[in-house]
Amino acid sequence: MADAGLEIKKLVEEMKLYNQPEELEKTRSFIRKNVPLSMRGYLLAYLYLKMPRKKEKAQSVENVNAASLYINVGKTSRANAKELASFIVSTAKISESDLYGVSFKQNYSFVSVKKEIAQSVIDKVNGQEFRGRKVKINFSKENEQA
Repeated sequence: MADAGLEIKKLVEEMKLYNQPEELEKTRSFIRKNVPLSMRGYLLAYLYLKMPRKKEKAQSVENVNAASLYINVGKTSRANAKELASFIVSTAKISESDLYGVSFKQNYSFVSVKKEIAQSVIDKVNGQEFRGRKVKINFSKENEQA
């Protein structure tokens, strides 16, 4: 159950990046109308327990095709992971499916993108301004191979 906390935090971050808020709102409204308030937490727990789990092999394949980038934007920039993801997608002119995720920390973030476009993302985003701050982005230390 210790890993459950990390999984739930990851799900919350994924939810923040979900690009169809109308769909979330419709589902939320449906649940509010059909599930009593006292049962909503239990419904969430039940759905979490019944949720299919990713197999380790599938995760390692995704990691092989991904590059981790360090960016000097974090919570202190008064932004969130969704805003940072949108900024990177629009600035680098990539599709949302090319950006695998954002790990949003206090003073910096890690962004996971397709390995093939990582250098292009760095070239296009580095030096741009986000929330009044000049962005610095490069390969994270664990991914440096050049």
